[in-house]
Amino acid sequence: MKKTILIIMALVILSPKVYSCVGKTLTIGVINTSEGQVLAEMISTLIMERTGTAVNVMLYKNAQDLYEAVKVTQVDISIENTTRAMLVLNRPAETDVQKAYEIVKATYEKEKGLIWLKPFGFLKGNGEGPPSYTATILRNEILNNFPALPRLINKLGSSINDDMHIKLIKSVESGEKPRNVARDFLKSKKLI
Repeated sequence: MKKTILIIMALVILSPKVYSCVGKTLTIGVINTSEGQVLAEMISTLIMERTGTAVNVMLYKNAQDLYEAVKVTQVDISIENTTRAMLVLNRPAETDVQKAYEIVKATYEKEKGLIWLKPFGFLKGNGEGPPSYTATILRNEILNNFPALPRLINKLGSSINDDMHIKLIKSVESGEKPRNVARDFLKSKKLI
């Protein structure tokens, strides 16, 4: 009996890393706003429905706490806008949103190991500040275990215009559960 247990333990410990990602849970971290909640639920639902991978959503009170969680690898996927990202990089504000996106995309990958995916499509971002792209960001290491994830999440790229964004936020603020709002949106776009 002891020999059998030792053999099983050895197999588990010595198994190739490929098998260790089976059962892996991804964590999405966002700032606790209506926008953050609904976008996180959208990504979470899309991943769970299309891949069967378990996903947790963690809410943070501010960007500093969120970035700290990403830095210590407690968060695998996050959502950011280009205006705040330029501040994080200590860069001056950029009025050309496409240029800002290209700057943060290149700099985040090089300096932080974070990959920016396609922007969602809306430019208002909670109606605050100058126009800004909002996009999903993945830790680079996640691509090793989930190489198809960018292609899946990029299906949300350009799918939410400013009017739809306002509608989604108002639905959450009027008391609808972010998960239900996200699911209804994904169904309307035939993504699930």
